[in-house]
Formats: sequence, structure tokens, C-alpha cells
Amino acid sequence: MPTNFRIVSACRLCSSKDLENVLTLSPSPLGDQYLTEGKGAKSANLIPFGISRCNSCNNFQTETAVDRDHYRHCLTRPAAVNTVLAKSYRDFVPKLVELANLTAEDLVLEIGSNDGTFAATFGDMGFRCLGVDPALNLCESAEKVGVPTVVDFFESKIGDEIASRHGKAKVVIANFVVANIDDLDDFMAGIVKVLSADGIFAMETNYVADIVSDLLVETLVHEHLSYFSVISLSAFLDRHGLELFEIQRMPSKGGSLRCLIQHKGAKCTVTKSVVDAKIYEQSSGLFLSSSWGKLSSAFTHARNSAIQFCEQRFKDGIVGYGTSDGATILIYQLGIGQYLKALIDDDPYRQNLESPGFGIPTVSREEIFANPLMANTCLIFAPQYVKQIIDKNTAARDLGVVFAKVWPLIEVFSDSGWLRNKY
Repeated sequence: MPTNFRIVSACRLCSSKDLENVLTLSPSPLGDQYLTEGKGAKSANLIPFGISRCNSCNNFQTETAVDRDHYRHCLTRPAAVNTVLAKSYRDFVPKLVELANLTAEDLVLEIGSNDGTFAATFGDMGFRCLGVDPALNLCESAEKVGVPTVVDFFESKIGDEIASRHGKAKVVIANFVVANIDDLDDFMAGIVKVLSADGIFAMETNYVADIVSDLLVETLVHEHLSYFSVISLSAFLDRHGLELFEIQRMPSKGGSLRCLIQHKGAKCTVTKSVVDAKIYEQSSGLFLSSSWGKLSSAFTHARNSAIQFCEQRFKDGIVGYGTSDGATILIYQLGIGQYLKALIDDDPYRQNLESPGFGIPTVSREEIFANPLMANTCLIFAPQYVKQIIDKNTAARDLGVVFAKVWPLIEVFSDSGWLRNKY
């Protein structure tokens, strides 16, 4: 199914057109467009993928923007299937309750509320909660767990409508959604309208410093339009009359920022964490054009390693484990889609579909690792979850299935530990 996109010529944070390319990858389809057989997954179009740095404000962003309508039906349910991430969200709730001095009459608004897993935590504690999400299928799930949801994209006019109908929110939450917004000025204008004068806006987002230092390939997808730093984000918020008052680095998704934001000059004191983050970014060389060189080199080496490995094992059957946006990026950047018989995902919500572009069938591990085996080699396309995948597939390993992660190089798992193959 073709996806519309446009080339971005100006910075999303400051509107400067002084952009410099720092990374170019092979074109690939929109990563999460897994569809039922015959519905167009195989006809997905290839979209250019590059990242540029704004020489005016040091923001990093993708060089294309895909049509946001693909969010109307979403397969991704991070908190529902990722117990570690869900626990991190739940553990954050008491701090937000205390900081905002929440009462039962106060409103908690979650933007990008998904299936309502996080917002429901506030509802279960007796607070008024409301979600906003464009995916009808996920909003239906949220309603079932007691989270009334506005089925739409959050923007300035939606912020106005919510404030008029429900009152302003004492807490606004946006977990891993702000980086997916194309028109950030309109989005933040909506935040200003809906956030109460003494309210707190809590957002979590991938951190560009972790992406470049730890080679977080799963983060490099078309849906992620911005790769924030504390310096660039602070300047952007300031222009909207908002300020960061506390920053925390989180392990979520390999490395993220948890940002606490308020109206400028509101009740919370700006902590040393914000100052420390800015000093770190300036001194680390993060904003040098060469900071992305490590990632560029890693893709070249990983591609050569993966192709050689697949050529040797293709006759015995190869499957992949993982169907995230990042899995699509890996399949295309490594150039190995033609070798894969199937993709495995443990979430039934994503099974019995076809992958974008190659049309690779998605199945359960029980279907693949039955006796006789459909494949003898399994490539892990979820670098952050290698250990969990290995641990839950001991039966398949006992049958002789070889598991290997693909990033940043092929590494084959054996009972004696990880053995790196020099491909």
C-alpha cells in the first residue's frame, strides 16, 4: 500500500533552512505497515531515509515526513506487551501525583494514549483521566479499561476543545509520541492551551545522545521525525512559554529522556539536572557532523556480515524474530529480506499478517518451531530484547535451531555464551 511522504526542507523546531545531512540509509517502506494477505503489504513503496542536523538550533530530524494517516490503525502496543516499560510507567505515577498535588477533581490527560494501559493507572486511583489517540482500534481497547478517549491527533484545536469540555489538565503525559509529530509548533500550542497554570507536562522520548553512542538502530525509523537533545528541546519550549525543570535519563528503549515541563516561571524549581544535561551535550561532541559516523560505519559492516551469514545458511531455512518498525529498517538496511521464510512475533495482534515490501508472513513461534522445523536459523531483529527472546526459546534451541542477533554484527548464541562469527 503506497505511503505518501514529503521532503522536509526546514527545521521542525526553529524553521531554519540551514540543514546538514549527517546520515543517509537505503530507502525502505514505512516500518509498521503489516497487513493481511492481499491487502497491499507487498506493494509498499520505498521512502528515502536520511537524518539532518539544524545548524541553527542543533536539532536532529528525518529528511522526510510520512503522511500521518497511517496512525489511524496501529499495531504497536508497547506498554501492553513490554512488561519492563509498563512497570517504568507505573513507578512514575506516584511522583507525578505528588508533584502536581493531584486531587480527584483534577484531570490527567495522556496524548498518544494507545490502548489506555498507562492512563488507566490514574483512573484506578480515582483521578479523572482522558486519552487522545488517532488509532480507532486502540481507542476501543482503552475504553474497555475505563479510559475515555478522543479519537484524533492532538493539536491546538483539540487542546482548546478538551479545555472547554473537561477543564484544563493538571498533568499532561506524552510517552514516545512527541518525536512522531510533524507540526510541533501546533502541537505545543495545544499543550499551552490545555495545561493548567500550575500543571506539569511529562514527556518521554528517545535521546539522540544514546542513539549515536549506543547504535540504537531500532530508533531510526520513518515515524520518528525528531531526535531530541536537551539543548534543542529547551530552546523550542522557551519560544512557547514553557520550560524544562527536570530531566532524567531512562533505560527505556535503549536510552530515553524523561522530561518534566511547566509554564515558564511556574511553581517547580528548575533543577541541576537540566544544566548538567546541557553541559554534557556541549562537551561530548554530540553536535559535530562526525558524531553520526559510527552509525554509518556500523551499517556497512553489519550489511556485509549479515549477507554472508544468510548466504551460508539459506538452504536450511531462515526466519526472523520481531516485527517492529526497527525490524523493517534492519531487514532493508542489511539487504536480507529475500532470505527470510517468515517473521515471528509473540503478540497475537501482529500474527497472520505480511511484512511491508517483502510480504514476509508473520507467525507464532509455535508454528515455526514445531517438529519438523520450518527453519534451522533464527535472526533476532530486536536488539534490545535478545536475552528475553533467547530465554523463552530454549525448546527451539533444544531442537537444534541456531539463534543469532544481527546488530551490530552477526553473533551466534550457544550454550557456552555469545560467539562472534567473523563475517
